[in-house]
Amino acid sequence: MQPLVQLITAWQQYTEQVPDAGVEGFCYHYLSANKSHSSNNNLADLQLARQLGKTNSILKVYYKLALRQIPGFELEWYYLLEAIAAGQELRKTEIVSFNLLLEPTTGIDILNRMLKVGLISERVDPADKRARLIKLTNEGSDLLIHLNTLLGEVTSMVLDEVHADDKSVVTRALSGITDKHTAMFHEGKTKAIDSMELAVKQLIDRLG
Repeated sequence: MQPLVQLITAWQQYTEQVPDAGVEGFCYHYLSANKSHSSNNNLADLQLARQLGKTNSILKVYYKLALRQIPGFELEWYYLLEAIAAGQELRKTEIVSFNLLLEPTTGIDILNRMLKVGLISERVDPADKRARLIKLTNEGSDLLIHLNTLLGEVTSMVLDEVHADDKSVVTRALSGITDKHTAMFHEGKTKAIDSMELAVKQLIDRLG
């Protein structure tokens, strides 16, 4: 394939994936896709993880400051509201198991408090009378819309200096990772954790 034709084809494929494609983002994407991958990229992986962790910590601080305007509301509630909205109606145990940041008893306690203030509702699962199905109430849906707007503005204040094309590249790169591991946890949280734990033990044995 002629270089110009190859470049045009790559541009067409890129614009299909990125609605507001820019030249800078395309060049970065094209060069990254055709760059040879190092067999040992541990240092770069660690540096990226550190920056992601620091950015997440900074955002959490600002989120908590913003949420002070809603008495009694906690940041964890927002994450659970989002999870429930995405699933529309989920079992209480599923909601807790999908949120890796919460212990089961803590998650159930938070859901019960959200239920008490009317942000969510529950009903008996017809398929299993012992289980409860959770969904957002109108109040919960309205609050989530408000929170997405509020926290979206806060997030933009922090990430405003990052170019839109760079945001698209990072988002696409990380989406593949999050989708893969989220699917693993949905299939079986315990199994996924056991597999990672085994991999870490094998790594330690090799390094030792």
